[in-house]
Amino acid sequence: MTSDCSQDYKDALARLFALGQGRMLPGRDRLRSVLRRAGDPHLKVPSVLVGGTNGKGRLVTLLSAVLSQRYRCGAFVKPHLKSVRERWRLDDAEISPAQFVAYANEACDMIDAHRASTGEEISFFEANVLLGALLWAGEGAEIVVWEVGLGGREDACNLVDPLISIITNVQYDHLHILGSSLEEIAFDKAHIARPGRPLLLGPPRAGWHSDYLRYLPVIREVAESIGAELVAAPVDRLDQMEQSLQERQAAGPPLKLPLDTGVLLVSAWTRLGQAGFPLDVFDFTSGMASAHYRGRIELTRLDGRPVLLDAAHNPDSLRWLAKSLAGQRRPFIFGQQATKDPRDTLAALREVIEVLVPICIPVLHPCPSERIIEAAEELGIPVSLPPGYEARPIPADYPIGHVTECDPPDNVTGWIECVRHGLALSDELAPTVICGSIYNLGEILRAFEDGWVSTALPEEASS
Repeated sequence: MTSDCSQDYKDALARLFALGQGRMLPGRDRLRSVLRRAGDPHLKVPSVLVGGTNGKGRLVTLLSAVLSQRYRCGAFVKPHLKSVRERWRLDDAEISPAQFVAYANEACDMIDAHRASTGEEISFFEANVLLGALLWAGEGAEIVVWEVGLGGREDACNLVDPLISIITNVQYDHLHILGSSLEEIAFDKAHIARPGRPLLLGPPRAGWHSDYLRYLPVIREVAESIGAELVAAPVDRLDQMEQSLQERQAAGPPLKLPLDTGVLLVSAWTRLGQAGFPLDVFDFTSGMASAHYRGRIELTRLDGRPVLLDAAHNPDSLRWLAKSLAGQRRPFIFGQQATKDPRDTLAALREVIEVLVPICIPVLHPCPSERIIEAAEELGIPVSLPPGYEARPIPADYPIGHVTECDPPDNVTGWIECVRHGLALSDELAPTVICGSIYNLGEILRAFEDGWVSTALPEEASS
């Protein structure tokens, strides 16, 4: 368990998580007003803005690692796994407890003043953006890479003035906010473009070409209307580019990249140089070798058992996970948010699930185990539960911050027993896969890596 939980740290966490019941509230005027009063710290440091549906966090992490080889680089990545401090990086490392306390309190003081004068609430996510802007301006960052929160047009991160904007891809997610079609979602995301500056668009992954050809014209139209320069990889060269990337990686650092990420990294490298932030091959290879992005096709051990962790949580990212398993059936530990239909998410994994262990972790709108079990049965997916285990009702629709890194995991639903059961099904040739929710993954890592399991289940620790 973490040793950073001083009372000052706990108080700063509590202030931050108490802000706004919603994680994200559409609209930028509220935060723009607060930032203006603060002297517009978000405009004092040059920035790169990364949007899209899947792969944003990976790309931000890699750009942070590469840029930090030469510059004092900040990065905003969300959500976090184990500690909220993972959301803000400086010199390619999460910020210190002291930095978090100082800048969280400064941000919350400004938000309190804004609320007192206007009556407006500022959300948790908006506060994250404000904290980052204050931090990087205060700590002398030379460049910051921002990960867009949701969509683009009304996202709080879109208040920065990026040298380069990047869209990784467009797939179905957050349909209730962004729209029900790829074209609508692409229209929203494309508004992170800026006049006279590059908008980089990632190429489609194999099997997603038809989707790409649907949203590419929309992004091109928005870029033209804004006056941005759209930089898109030609579809007819994708096979050649993928072969070239694989050849380069064979003799390079151990981190293997999907084609879309590799193409965007190389393109960003070129455009950053043109924008006044040149990088050389040593910066690139050193940064790639040092980059560490947890929970993305990560093979590790929990409770002494091999496990494959992946943050995939929407149908498209889950289909990509299934493809990466190359048809090998595995035990799966799976939980998700109640805002998604488990029939859609599990359908993407049906061909690679040998047996499913459902979990319901009380963090950010958990989906009841009963819904997951019903969906699995409809899809013909075998379900396994610990002996004598009965799914327990969820006492509440938990908001973000229900538990923090300073609290023991909440095992009111018995999810820790389910995870242990799923881990017991693992072996070296077919490690159990854990996926479905980044927040679930974070709680599992906290419980099994940080020493909380014995606190949550003292009777098992003594047996």
